Amino acid sequence: SATTIFIMAVFTLKECLVSFALLHTSAAMMVTLSNIKLPTDTGGELIITGEADVLYYDNAYYFYFNNWGPCPGVNCCDSAAGCASCCFDNPPHPMEPCSNPYGLNHTVQVYKTTDLDTWVNMGVALPQSSRAPGIFFRPHVVYNKLTKMFVMWYEDRGSGESGYAIAQSPTPQGPFNTTHVNVQLTGHGRIGDYDVFIDDDGKAYHVRTGFDIVQLDENYTGGTTNHGSFSTPKPSEGPVMFKRDGKYYILAGTGCCACIGGSTIYVFVADSPLGPYNYLGDVGSNPTKFDPHSPNNYVTKAQASAVFKVFGSNGETTYLWMGNQWATGPSNDHTLLYWYPMQFTSNGTVEQFKYETQVTVDINCTA
Repeated sequence: SATTIFIMAVFTLKECLVSFALLHTSAAMMVTLSNIKLPTDTGGELIITGEADVLYYDNAYYFYFNNWGPCPGVNCCDSAAGCASCCFDNPPHPMEPCSNPYGLNHTVQVYKTTDLDTWVNMGVALPQSSRAPGIFFRPHVVYNKLTKMFVMWYEDRGSGESGYAIAQSPTPQGPFNTTHVNVQLTGHGRIGDYDVFIDDDGKAYHVRTGFDIVQLDENYTGGTTNHGSFSTPKPSEGPVMFKRDGKYYILAGTGCCACIGGSTIYVFVADSPLGPYNYLGDVGSNPTKFDPHSPNNYVTKAQASAVFKVFGSNGETTYLWMGNQWATGPSNDHTLLYWYPMQFTSNGTVEQFKYETQVTVDINCTA
């Protein structure tokens, strides 16, 4: 089945641009995103995937993926505690050493697309030579209008490293060079999954597992003492943060160490970025009885990586949720993505997610 956001004539991008030039009106195209196969880039290769971040800049979307390498994922569902438990420590089946994502060979691959249909491989944004040796996770890139630099936060678990690290580049595709290491933030949250959110006034916020929200400094390269916190119904990770109609949303999910089957989608909302946050419920679980050994407990079978805006016709905006369906592709660097256009009630509540094999999104060609 497919979810269609807005019903209209479907143009190719070329036709869309021609229509705009001739009619001088807003034009759009409909893009279909598959949840059962990956996009290919302009060279005909499957895009490289991993933990991801999305930056919208200069009318284009930049996708940053942590490349874990070409080994297969690991299915832990028949381990003693179930799908989300083994985290590559004594898995129930023998695995190749390089299947463990706690490896030392990670790089960040960046793609550019204006329409979510044509993907241009821009190369390696953060090569291994531009960071300290060690385990690397969760790249997040934002643009700082004050410094005119693109700022990449990442989780650094290398020897002798603690906290987060930061790399910068004058261009969105990089290459980025590490400028800050051992960055510590206030609060009690642990160093782990996180997101970086830029508000309309240019202020930046870092939300991390634990959960703490910390306002960053004006350069986006360190924290301030301004912070808030919240807790989840069950131990969780992987927060993503966004703003809609003046409300601040944070989504988080139960632990999923690159696990097959995904996680919950807990929804929190507040009137200010630092909170206080109110819990609105779980929109990511199936109504069936929970079975720790089943990969079918959660609707998307994915763990969240990002929520980003897609600008459509007539000023409409779609909030597109993107997650990783771990251990589903032919290898760790080609694991499937899950796309879902979030739906909201009239009072701003997030509606229950649905499983779709593909979704269709309205994109404004002239955004």
